[in-house]
Amino acid sequence: MELLRWAFVSRGMFSLFTCCTMRHLLLVALLAVIFSAVFAKGGRRQQRQDVQSDIADDVEEGGEEESDEDEKVDVYAEEKRLRMRIDLCKKKKCYRGEVCRLDNRQQAECVCLHECEPEVDPRYHVCSTKNQTYESECELDRDHCLCKTKQPGCSNARLNKIQLDYFGGCRKLTKCPDDEFEEFPIRMKEWLFLVMKQLASRDELGEYIDLLDKARNDANHTEAVLWKFCDLDSSPQDRQVSRRELQYIVQSLKAWEHCLVPFLSMCDQDSNRKITLTEWGACLGVNSKKISDKCIDIRARAKRH
Repeated sequence: MELLRWAFVSRGMFSLFTCCTMRHLLLVALLAVIFSAVFAKGGRRQQRQDVQSDIADDVEEGGEEESDEDEKVDVYAEEKRLRMRIDLCKKKKCYRGEVCRLDNRQQAECVCLHECEPEVDPRYHVCSTKNQTYESECELDRDHCLCKTKQPGCSNARLNKIQLDYFGGCRKLTKCPDDEFEEFPIRMKEWLFLVMKQLASRDELGEYIDLLDKARNDANHTEAVLWKFCDLDSSPQDRQVSRRELQYIVQSLKAWEHCLVPFLSMCDQDSNRKITLTEWGACLGVNSKKISDKCIDIRARAKRH
């Protein structure tokens, strides 16, 4: 789902869309791709580094200098303990802001992350639903764990849950003007088409390349609209896009595109917190006769690539 984020731009960039040449717009989209690709790796990279740091702490040596023989014995014992830990932690499920370790009885347990890698780049900042800025998603998750378990270091002891609202530092979000809201479906379709073009230029579109050709020859970019719906409908694949399945795209774009959330709410015509394929096509202005379920075929293509 993070691919859609590549093609979205801020409100300021909307003016570029309406007044600049297509060549300029594609350059802007390319820069957005580079920006988002680096940003998207931040949370996952931090989690991996936290686990690696935690493991490294377990093997840190101390005390007086030992003989080579004693050192070999210690190394072998340490390696065995680490292998045991890895095996036991594979069976232990930890949640946001947690990492697995072995307790004094050599039992796997989940504990709050000890620390996160410092981030000074504002591109990694995130905003919580309580309008608090964190240096990284890792820091937000760690604070969530500390507050949930009432441990020292929690930023607000009155909170039991800290959730991500959107990527980027907290800011005052502006309301979507009526004229921009009316034009949003057109912009959305253009963005989806740009995503497909970006994938094709990077040779990542694979079996979807004929969908791009069809979308290029259709002013409504119908194939791009259907493709994105199938991409969003991921878990479960039930031909409905839930709020949970939309969560990442909203978190990624909420600060930059103020019309996105009201637009998605409009798409949910029966207000059941799910968007069907028919509702998705209708709110994007696709001819109802061209709306068809192609998800099975699209996913089969993805597996072949």
